Amino acid sequence: MTGEGMSRQGLFDPARPLTAMMLAFCACYVDVVCVLGLFHTFTAFVTGTLVVLCTEIFTLPEDAKLKLVVLATFFAATLGWYELIVRLKAAGHLRLAPLLVLEAALLVVFLLVTVLAGPLEHPLALATIAAVMISTLAMSLQNVIMSELLNYHAPTTFMTGNTMRLIAGLVSGWLATAPAAPEQVADARARAIQHAQVILAFVGGGLMAGFGMMQVGFYALLLPVGILLTMAAAQRPQSSGQG
Repeated sequence: MTGEGMSRQGLFDPARPLTAMMLAFCACYVDVVCVLGLFHTFTAFVTGTLVVLCTEIFTLPEDAKLKLVVLATFFAATLGWYELIVRLKAAGHLRLAPLLVLEAALLVVFLLVTVLAGPLEHPLALATIAAVMISTLAMSLQNVIMSELLNYHAPTTFMTGNTMRLIAGLVSGWLATAPAAPEQVADARARAIQHAQVILAFVGGGLMAGFGMMQVGFYALLLPVGILLTMAAAQRPQSSGQG
């Protein structure tokens, strides 16, 4: 993308690293909120849900059932989001901004459910299940957005891949003893920096969520909602999620 195109798109052009960083911030933020407020559920990171499920089956069977709700909802919601993306692509209407607004709206509903029905004291209470399902809908949408619209970026909901790529970039860009072309070195360094930024944003989101939950409870969700809406408002009609 040209410099002129960058200036038109602004900070949250889908091709710019800040987009992935902010989505990583939101992903960890929401997961920490769910871990602290919804009986140790992970709604953006399915691997975490599977790990906790395997332990709670033997220690907290009631809580384990909630993890099954997360997995079932994530699977069904992801199927639905992919179908929506396919239809939007076919119609030529696939844009990032409306999807970010939809994710923000789902987080607002998640917030309203938890605030109006709180405190959530039982993992199988109707309000708890509703909150978990709505949060899972939002975060499964973000996973589909990253997969289908922003797949040239670093992952935003799991950091193992980012860490491995960061290390590979460090070795190729700074620590390699074998000679390499300047372009390859520059590319490796750029990739290492990008993955490091996403990891730091992810950690920052988790720390902010922990602090926010301690201070204001589920109202802390207003921060990722604001970030998503700001990103959506910054998009332009020509933004389609393709670099």
